[in-house]
Amino acid sequence: MPPARSLAHRANGLEGAYLYKQGSYYYLFASINACCKNVDSTYRIVAGRSASITGPYLDRGGVPMTSGGGTIVLSAHANISGPGGQSLFADTDGDILVYHYYDGNQNGTPELGINHISWTTDGWPYVAT
Repeated sequence: MPPARSLAHRANGLEGAYLYKQGSYYYLFASINACCKNVDSTYRIVAGRSASITGPYLDRGGVPMTSGGGTIVLSAHANISGPGGQSLFADTDGDILVYHYYDGNQNGTPELGINHISWTTDGWPYVAT
């Protein structure tokens, strides 16, 4: 069995890594920062990409995810706090991002978020908010 390989690192927290193939790239999605603080959560979803499943995974600015890089895909907005814990799947009408968040309109009640993921012309994922 090959040795374990580090694909991402972040000093202030990184978890929930999820690999997803789109076109000719592999995308590493991860949740970063502090989770589980209700509406004060700084959790967010970032991504990096690589032509190889074993990396290196770089963000849009070319920073390796092993050096704290990560392009923001989804962060707090409106009543959504602390989105993270993501996974993705392909549906008949596009790629879908599933995650949890805290609802600021419901006293921070944990909720399930489901959004379409869109891709920029140069191949970066985003969620239109």
